[in-house]
Amino acid sequence: SIEIGKVSVDAIVKETAVASNFVRSSHCADQIVKDFRMSYASGFVLNTRNIGDFKTCGWEAHIDGDIIRTKDLLWNVGVNLSHTGSEVTDLPVPAFYDAYSWNSGNIRNGTAIGEPLTVIIGNDYQRNDAGQVLIDPTTGLPLAGTDLVALGDREPDLRLGINTRIRYKGWNITAMLAGKLGATVINGTKRYMFSNGSSWESVTAREAGPVIFNGVLKDGNENTDNPTVNDIAVTSGLTGATLYTGIDPDWIEKDVHYIRLQEVRLAYTIPQHALRNFTHGLVSYATLFVTGNDLFTITNYSGIDAVGNTLSASAGGVGGEGYDTWALPSPRGFTCGLSLTF
Repeated sequence: SIEIGKVSVDAIVKETAVASNFVRSSHCADQIVKDFRMSYASGFVLNTRNIGDFKTCGWEAHIDGDIIRTKDLLWNVGVNLSHTGSEVTDLPVPAFYDAYSWNSGNIRNGTAIGEPLTVIIGNDYQRNDAGQVLIDPTTGLPLAGTDLVALGDREPDLRLGINTRIRYKGWNITAMLAGKLGATVINGTKRYMFSNGSSWESVTAREAGPVIFNGVLKDGNENTDNPTVNDIAVTSGLTGATLYTGIDPDWIEKDVHYIRLQEVRLAYTIPQHALRNFTHGLVSYATLFVTGNDLFTITNYSGIDAVGNTLSASAGGVGGEGYDTWALPSPRGFTCGLSLTF
């Protein structure tokens, strides 16, 4: 008989009960912080010290079960979900940043009390007490603040993985998908292309005609009951050098979702009796296989690579995940081979 759903339901019940125990929290003290920057006036710009306390809390859940299972046919599906949060609880200074992540405007990896370890800091818009964007009364362009403030968190809301396997007699097909929900990605590549006038967005901006930015003028009345609403029209020039390129928040894409087919593998195991007849017992096991890697990605991200990894893991700390500044996605690849056991 063919069992459909029965084994899967049993597995879900068991695994869900186990997964509820995977909630973890920890507190780490006196962490080694390398090459953090302090005031130039101190005489010690780049520092490495045992400083900083932070806490983390995360959970992981896994469900795995057989959808179909017979003598000749097996279909198994597994789903893995996880999330990790963090918070810096103590520092000898209010905040500092990783200089090597400073590659798109003033956006960079920051560390500040009360913020997660994966916080993104940069310059936000200048605003009045009511939260309205302040506009330069001379140029009609929005004004950028000078303070480094938190602009986002590179840790996604949810990490997910899906794997499946179909086995029919000597044939095996396996596939693995991975993705994120609610991720934040810095699109530094598009920022540089826009500023150089080499992206389609910059072409659209130049051809759009005059634009009036939403905000109020910084003319001394910005915090009164009747601030001056901006009515200054700004026209983009014919060259990239005169094109307004926005401020740091304009190049941080939030609520990015993606799922990537990381691997598909088709394999065929040669029957034992055929091996014995063909190799006279020399080969005991043989499998032919073909594998495809990173075949496609489905995403709402507007840039090149939704994963983003301008900084590699060798940069230390929380790395460069979520930075897409001239980063290239993993290439599509195919491999085939023959595995033998003598």
